[in-house]
Amino acid sequence: MSDRKNNNSFLTQTDKQTFYITESDGEFIAVEYDKEGKDTATFPLNSINYQSKQDLTKSKQSEEACVRKGKERLTLEDHSPNQPTQKASQTKPKSAKNLLVTGIGLGLLLALGINYLFSSIYSKESVVAASENEVIPQAKPKTVTVVEVTSSPIEKTLEASGTVYAYELIPVMTPATGLQITSILTDEGNFVDQGQVLAKLNDNTLQAELVQAQATVRQVEARLAELKAGARAEEIARAREQVIIARANLSQAESELDLVKKRVQRNRALKQEGAISLDRLDEILNQEKSSRANLDQGKARLEEAKQQLAQLQAGVRPEIISQAEAEVSQARGRVQYIQARIQDTIVTAPVSGIVARRNARLGEITSPSETLFSIIEDGKLELRLQVPETLIRAIQPEQKVRILNNNLQVPSIMGTVREVAPIIDGDSRQGTVKVDLPSPPGLKPGMFLRAKITTAQIQGKTLPTQALLPQADGTAIAFVVEENNRVQAKSVEIGSILPNNYVEVLSGLESGDRIVLKGAAYLKDGDLIKVSESVANSTS
Repeated sequence: MSDRKNNNSFLTQTDKQTFYITESDGEFIAVEYDKEGKDTATFPLNSINYQSKQDLTKSKQSEEACVRKGKERLTLEDHSPNQPTQKASQTKPKSAKNLLVTGIGLGLLLALGINYLFSSIYSKESVVAASENEVIPQAKPKTVTVVEVTSSPIEKTLEASGTVYAYELIPVMTPATGLQITSILTDEGNFVDQGQVLAKLNDNTLQAELVQAQATVRQVEARLAELKAGARAEEIARAREQVIIARANLSQAESELDLVKKRVQRNRALKQEGAISLDRLDEILNQEKSSRANLDQGKARLEEAKQQLAQLQAGVRPEIISQAEAEVSQARGRVQYIQARIQDTIVTAPVSGIVARRNARLGEITSPSETLFSIIEDGKLELRLQVPETLIRAIQPEQKVRILNNNLQVPSIMGTVREVAPIIDGDSRQGTVKVDLPSPPGLKPGMFLRAKITTAQIQGKTLPTQALLPQADGTAIAFVVEENNRVQAKSVEIGSILPNNYVEVLSGLESGDRIVLKGAAYLKDGDLIKVSESVANSTS
């Protein structure tokens, strides 16, 4: 390539074309020559970057004027397109205007070369040199895919957040107080079955008390058995003998009393006669009293022997047997109490579930208020959502809830509303909604989760989000395909964001409208298109 400059003109050559840039009536123009020196196209440079192909060929007369002026300039400068003059190329600009022309020429030449090689703006097909009645070629239609606006079921949702809790958190305690923890057989996070041993306590003292209580039971049971069996024949015979002996003693006492009475009568007579002294009479009277006492004692012994015989013959009274039975029950109850305390030294799971908390420590002494373990029954969890009082009326039991958490292995899970609390917090003005949760890996009590509650399902218009061009004012633009395969840009009001990258259309479009799906970003209102594929619209 060679370059040539002279005052307000600029000449450049390649192997196939020669471009001459010059100024004519305050306007820069470019003239293209072929190898034979014939001008093939003329371009007004001040309109290259701002006019379309049609603007470059407004009229044949304007192009001919530019060519004529270019040729006149070439004639005046005496420059041949095929023989560039070295002297002219070395001529320096003589004024500020020459410098300006040279700089503009270089910049325009660079732009002209790039546009010539990579664009059809300067191609011969784009330059229309025909007469005024010649028709300008139409732009090629752009190939796009389309999708129809359809009416689909749309779930209306309410967003809320809350904390995960255990559905039922069962505390595990032991009534065996004052005993040392000797072993712990589970830990937090483990799943345990109902009745599984969790920990053991020291039961040595209780075992000793149990042995003592069992001995007492045997003792009172033997006493009761004896009473219920009654008196033996030997005992009755012995009682009869005691009665006989008592009767014999009584007869002897009666005989002695009769003898003493006779002595008293005789001695009284002798005293009157003065045969005996008063002391002797008093002695005999004293013997009478002693005999009477012996008689009374004999009668009592006989009566006692008779009663004992009668008791043995009749058996033990019911009251005595009842008292003995009560003593047996008391002793047995003591044994059962000690056995229950020993059983309490083995701490077991009251329900099946996950161990949420372990407070038990080896060597600690148990107390009645201490919770050794906490178990989540069956591992069931619930989400307690906080919902403003203005929105809680839209929530009812059995509504579906989508739980979102990127920290879970399953980032989206489904729950069900179980209960809506009847009380609104006076400070926060929020109500609590309890949601039953499944048990995916990683879900734990205390976690903070976001949720979307499905409050209603309606029929609405839907589109893929790819078919809409978002705008700064919150609306979107969609290109509707007309019957003549041209597109019309329409403003669309969008609603809820739906699954699978779909969006709800509130206004601006109608069901059945054909919308450009792929290629919408490269269109403008009124463009001609060619439909390559129609995509089915489905939110499922």
